[in-house]
Amino acid sequence: MLQLVVGCANKHEYDMRLAAADSVMGKAPNDALELLAAIKPNQLRRDCDLAYYALLMTQARYRCYIRATSDSLINVALDYYERHNEEVEKLTRTYIYKGAVMEELGEPEQAIVYYKRAAAVVAPKDYFNLGYINLRLGNINRDHIVADSSDIRLLKQSLYYFKQLPDSFYIMSCESAIGSSYIRYDKDSALRYLEQSNHLARQLHEHDIEQMNLRYIADLKLFNKNDDDIEYVKNIALSQLNNRTSAEFNHFLMIAAFTLAKQNKPDSATYYLNQLNEKPLSDGLRVLYDRCQAEIARSRGDISAYQFYYEQSDMLADSLSTNDMQRQLRDAEAKYDNETLKNDVLRYKTKWQISLLSTALALCLLAIAVMIASRKLAQRRSQLKASEDIIVRLQDDRAHLMTQLAHNEAMSEDLKATIHHQIDTFTQLVEMHWKQFTQHPKKFGELFKKAYSMKHPDKSFWAGLNAYADSTCSGIISKTMEAHDTLAEDDVRFLALCCCDLPTTVVMACMGYNDVHSVYNKKRRVAQELGLTCKLEDYIAQFR
Repeated sequence: MLQLVVGCANKHEYDMRLAAADSVMGKAPNDALELLAAIKPNQLRRDCDLAYYALLMTQARYRCYIRATSDSLINVALDYYERHNEEVEKLTRTYIYKGAVMEELGEPEQAIVYYKRAAAVVAPKDYFNLGYINLRLGNINRDHIVADSSDIRLLKQSLYYFKQLPDSFYIMSCESAIGSSYIRYDKDSALRYLEQSNHLARQLHEHDIEQMNLRYIADLKLFNKNDDDIEYVKNIALSQLNNRTSAEFNHFLMIAAFTLAKQNKPDSATYYLNQLNEKPLSDGLRVLYDRCQAEIARSRGDISAYQFYYEQSDMLADSLSTNDMQRQLRDAEAKYDNETLKNDVLRYKTKWQISLLSTALALCLLAIAVMIASRKLAQRRSQLKASEDIIVRLQDDRAHLMTQLAHNEAMSEDLKATIHHQIDTFTQLVEMHWKQFTQHPKKFGELFKKAYSMKHPDKSFWAGLNAYADSTCSGIISKTMEAHDTLAEDDVRFLALCCCDLPTTVVMACMGYNDVHSVYNKKRRVAQELGLTCKLEDYIAQFR
């Protein structure tokens, strides 16, 4: 897959220690990390070696599950290989791992941008990187986007490339991912891919993948009324509970409890349920926990307890489902894509007719097109001029805000009014463009960024917003940061925006998102980071 020694831009070879680390990266990333740790970056005198080191160290840390806290290291490689883009394979890998770092930093939208850049430069026969790019994109679509089955299409494309090599480990990983995605659409296909993945997992002794696949298979059959399926699922759970360190241990405990309760063995079911780890359960596991309690109550004839736990699990499951706004956005996006496809087909069918038009008619059409374009350009200039006027007011408010912050640490009423006016001005700018592009959120995002001339509001804006949120919500920002000192700055900013009851479109623009899906996903992720058992909105309400 990888070249062991390649030339630098000045025709010299790369440092042999780096090439040695690269040669073992695929099969033994821990060994590669150990080799790289023995190299002191200040010993690498050439830019090409420093860039290669930055790429390999980022890749090794990612492959060894060491979470990135900054993108500064991979940016060293990115700066070099974008200037020396003749080194296609290394530029491809740099884009891939820049995307991986952005994912770990909680910015999936930016990760997609770099994965697509990798897809644009990757060599046509570089099957490994082609497969890996599609695998990463497929996983992001599955985990972050409430939409169609595009994740399955990307994952199947990834599987195709890995089969060309062939690479058994990634074939196994792709089949597992496809199976887990199919659970939402086609249970038979999900079962087929998961069983194929499991067959490879046993051959490769990948016990973690095997346990994850078995958990998915058990979930597929768990709520069937067939007695044979219940027995089969119970045996899966009991056989996997020997490994108490497994990430799926709690899940298998509840599967065992549920199936035993279905078989009218409430005491045995309770025994397994009582072995759950003490750490808070995820929302998904809490749904299953309540279902287990409901089945235990049913098997004991306690109908009132059965109804209580069953309704509680249903309420929680409903709260995790896609809300109406997300469904409307999905339908709007699907309608837009379908209309675009119809227009493309129509243009293709009529292309031969257009070629028969006379030169005079073509010139007339061109003149009309120029007139329309001129009108649109004039409208756009008018919009941007209005935006610039609002931005000037926003900047004046920000300067006033910073002056007051420097002279008065307390939250005076005058300072509150300034911040509130700043928020209103920002909201006005967002909503002016949003009304024109309601059905095209990505176009809105592009226009807004062009008008505002920067990706995010600056630090003075966030400083004022945090102070305003603290003032109106009983010190929520200060107390939250004190209780969760590892909370990312991006998450703190998002919490402050939510405290101000701003429209979703304003939150989207402030965070630099191109669609409102990301706002809803961010709410769930911040709630998880805070270890909440309730929605983020309910947490904020406690401070009002």
